[in-house]
Amino acid sequence: MFRLFSITILLLLPLQSIASVSYAVRIAVYNNADSLQEELNKLSPAVRKTVEIQKRGEQHVACSAHTDNKEKLEKLLPSYKKVFPDAFISAYQVAEINTTQTNTVKKIEVNKTIVQTIKTDTVKTAEVKQALSQTKQKTVYVPYSRKIVNATKSNIPLYDRFHQKTLYLCAYGEDTWSPNILIHVAFFDKEVIYTPIMGEVSSRREIYTIDKNKLHISQQGLFDSEIYSTLDSITSDYYLISTWVGKSKVNTIRYYFDLEAAEAYVASLK
Repeated sequence: MFRLFSITILLLLPLQSIASVSYAVRIAVYNNADSLQEELNKLSPAVRKTVEIQKRGEQHVACSAHTDNKEKLEKLLPSYKKVFPDAFISAYQVAEINTTQTNTVKKIEVNKTIVQTIKTDTVKTAEVKQALSQTKQKTVYVPYSRKIVNATKSNIPLYDRFHQKTLYLCAYGEDTWSPNILIHVAFFDKEVIYTPIMGEVSSRREIYTIDKNKLHISQQGLFDSEIYSTLDSITSDYYLISTWVGKSKVNTIRYYFDLEAAEAYVASLK
């Protein structure tokens, strides 16, 4: 019971009764559409065909086409990472529906496009590398600039530790038999976006603010002054962050700086 209460207070991400799962590569999030398109143009033409751009508020989100075949995306992921090193595969849980013939045909077409892209991109690997080497880099949003470095350096304001940074939240599942949780947490100017990589949770978009040594994150757009987080300790690999309700500490969670390190830690959780 306490385990459920802890993770609910921390994330407020309701579990869903889901019948099917689809996958997509979360490529990048930009505030400026032109800058995003400029970076996407560095991908090979075949890979660009698999990219979809969605406008969410003031931000532009680039993702791959959705598919139920994760293995195909794992083969395609390195092609995205050549330009967007922070790209990752995300699971999307959808409600069960009656599959019509039209939906089946569309799913087959999407999977076919991805397969063709993998084959084409493999053949044109040398051409892509040459094109990238010839492309003049411009200072715009680059995923690696969001990665936290020199975390143990002293005298860094709490705001600077989170603003425009990417972290990976690691936690136990709701119950002992539930899969553990790994979430891509992207802080922007005022918003923070939670995108699940592993675990039975849904995406979430909230507003955050920092007051002295407290990190406040809204709950469905509303702040509760009694619920906040504090940065307890810092290592070279992760932040140890505690969530509080009033004067009671609810839980303490690791937020890793590197995805591979986060995956290894989540795999070790029992």
